[in-house]
Amino acid sequence: MLSRIRPPLSLLLLLGSALAAAGLTGPSNYWECILQGMEDVKNEPVAREIMKICLSDFADGLSVEEPLEGTPAECILKHGENVSSALAAQQIHIACNVLYSRP
Repeated sequence: MLSRIRPPLSLLLLLGSALAAAGLTGPSNYWECILQGMEDVKNEPVAREIMKICLSDFADGLSVEEPLEGTPAECILKHGENVSSALAAQQIHIACNVLYSRP
């Protein structure tokens, strides 16, 4: 009975891939990765490791095609509120300006 209710594995894999490609299940570029990873960082070694991970995951570049809705200031206040690391705060500041600034 349960097998009739559960969707086929291939459908779940396809849906998961589509969501990931659309950026709905995680970051879609280096700067979004930085924002998600740095929110509660308290020290420099952790901030450096997050930067390495994000660069590894998004090695194709640091550019962003379209700016997000909102302002850099709103982004900084939201993502930087609980950060103690100066490096993490700096990266959040840069990410917010890259992701939310209009050309």
